[in-house]
Amino acid sequence: MVDVKSLQKQELEFWENLKKSGEEIDLRYARDLPDDTPEFILRMLAQFEREVAKFSFGGCSGLVLDAGCGNGNILVRAMSQTCSKKPIKERIRYVGLDFSRNMLGMAALRSKDASFAQGCVNHLPFKDETFDRVVSSGVITCLPTVQDAMLSLAEFYRVLKPGGILVVDFFNQQSHFTWVRRTLFKEAINPPEYISPSSFKSQLEDAGFKLLTFRGFDYKPYQGYLFMSRWRSLVDPCFIQERFSSFVEARVVPKIPGISRFGYRIYVKCVK
Repeated sequence: MVDVKSLQKQELEFWENLKKSGEEIDLRYARDLPDDTPEFILRMLAQFEREVAKFSFGGCSGLVLDAGCGNGNILVRAMSQTCSKKPIKERIRYVGLDFSRNMLGMAALRSKDASFAQGCVNHLPFKDETFDRVVSSGVITCLPTVQDAMLSLAEFYRVLKPGGILVVDFFNQQSHFTWVRRTLFKEAINPPEYISPSSFKSQLEDAGFKLLTFRGFDYKPYQGYLFMSRWRSLVDPCFIQERFSSFVEARVVPKIPGISRFGYRIYVKCVK
């Protein structure tokens, strides 16, 4: 039986105690990357976050919640893309929420024009129908149970205004990557961390949402550099897997949008 409270405590303690140093602390801090992570990998991750920010926040207006903002990586990118392009009276108001005070402190230092609140995604500290958009990136996949994931979707629905937009992501249980892990390495590929696109669509509909569109990321044949030990990284010194995935994301997906359903990580945009 899963000890939910213990898992939640361990997760919170990890982020509260995480400390990084150096100039490039945003990506390394948010993802707990090794200090010797190659610059190529950092550039790839930065490009991924720029694309996620465009998909998640593009076209938004009014009051926007980043639910599980961490140290503010994607929020900062979104604000740089949108704030300077609108008249003051039309500018978007951003709110970042996270359960870690440590991460919120970092986000507040980097996003002085946003507001911040501490709380959990399955018990949001906001009134009903407060936000025009809710974005939650890399959060539901970290929750301990399916029930927690469903509670979070219900909370997102509650705090959104009628017609409001939700953007949320999941790890694809049916991707080639998860198939390899499940079949060859006998790893557990279970919800809420991993879920099939059809099952996630059903969960969203059960929560009251209607699917609008989706965007897939990460088409590497296997785990890639960050999940390899140092000796295994020698097998792919030129980052062929990352380059292949980048090519699919940039050149193939825009022409054949249906390819997105085969991505390892999928972002979904839906409406209340």
